[in-house]
Amino acid sequence: MQWLHKPLLILWKGVIKGLIEKLICKGKCRNKPTTCRYAIITMPHIYIHIPFCKSKCSYCDFFSVASEKLKNEFVEALCIEIANRKSDTDNKIKTVYFGGGTPSLLSKHELNNIFVALEENFSIEPDAEITLEANPDDITPEKLMFWKSIGINRLSIGLQSFDDDELKYLGRRHNVSDSKKALENALNTGFNNISADIIHGIPGADLNKLLTGIEYLDKTGAAHLSMYSLTIEKGTILENKIKKGLAENIDEDEQAETYMRSVEKAEACGFLQYEISNFCKPGFESKHNSAYWKGVPYLGFGPAAHSFSGKKRMWNISSIQDYISGIKNKTPVTEHEKLSKNDIYNEFLLTRLRMINGIQLKEMRELFGNTITENLINKINKTIKPQHIQISESAIVLTRPGIMFADKIISDLMI
Repeated sequence: MQWLHKPLLILWKGVIKGLIEKLICKGKCRNKPTTCRYAIITMPHIYIHIPFCKSKCSYCDFFSVASEKLKNEFVEALCIEIANRKSDTDNKIKTVYFGGGTPSLLSKHELNNIFVALEENFSIEPDAEITLEANPDDITPEKLMFWKSIGINRLSIGLQSFDDDELKYLGRRHNVSDSKKALENALNTGFNNISADIIHGIPGADLNKLLTGIEYLDKTGAAHLSMYSLTIEKGTILENKIKKGLAENIDEDEQAETYMRSVEKAEACGFLQYEISNFCKPGFESKHNSAYWKGVPYLGFGPAAHSFSGKKRMWNISSIQDYISGIKNKTPVTEHEKLSKNDIYNEFLLTRLRMINGIQLKEMRELFGNTITENLINKINKTIKPQHIQISESAIVLTRPGIMFADKIISDLMI
């Protein structure tokens, strides 16, 4: 695969993409019906997938629909699923993450019902991190006050760009003015844990606007920054436009340069890089997403949402209608898989090498033993350029140049 030999920042292709899709609970179900369940006992994190959008962004291939027709029925089914699976964990819940789709489309009544279901069926820690993904054009002072009142304490706002033309290219509904107003309203309402999503590497992008946008986020008080490379996914609106010559394709070398400049600017503004695409002010790492990268088990609710026990994975069907009918008829349509030893090892490499502190050798030895750990070190010494990866007594980490080749390095080390 030729792409493995390019200095890509995009970790969303081939086997890498497939694994990450599962790990972040947004993977697309293969739609093979089964009602198999498995016992989950230590799941301290919850992901809830809200699959509705007002319109579909041109680059998006996550499971969602550009309609709100079944929203009420979906919420009813979701609350039933939450109640039905209350015995799936005996842990106190440390994080809850509302992703999508567009969770900020939920009405007060709908969101309140979901919170009631969670509180009635799970023990949520008083200081749990509770995140809601929100689009700028959905954010109002009234909504912000309500979100805060029911316990949401972290917002992930999909700004995506600081250029109106780039937002149009991405098919976003909001403009830069909407983004700034939403961010400032959220801060004024008392949200001090706000993450901003940014997409870089958009064709024809103005790098200066991106860099000044990062400065703006720093000055206004955003605590977290997620920066992702634009990828052209199969079946998306954007891919079809590019094929028809209606939109410009990405330049991977330009993306790499943009990424490096953006990282430098983020760090200069005091954002600490703790994962390839994620940066935060001290103490504001995403506890929920960090759990994925550390291989911590989690529960997923809603269509296409995944649950992970450490050795097994289960996910709901990627169909709102089938999800609703399955839940209401007490025959939920799910898939599952038991991870092989090689799967567990490969996912360990993938997740830990995304983290800036890399593979902790003490953890690896405890999980896989000394022989496998030493075999990995020997393989790295034989196959990976020393300027791309560093091995110390305590850790294996990608270097800054190595991050640019992360796809190939991780793929080469997998078994």
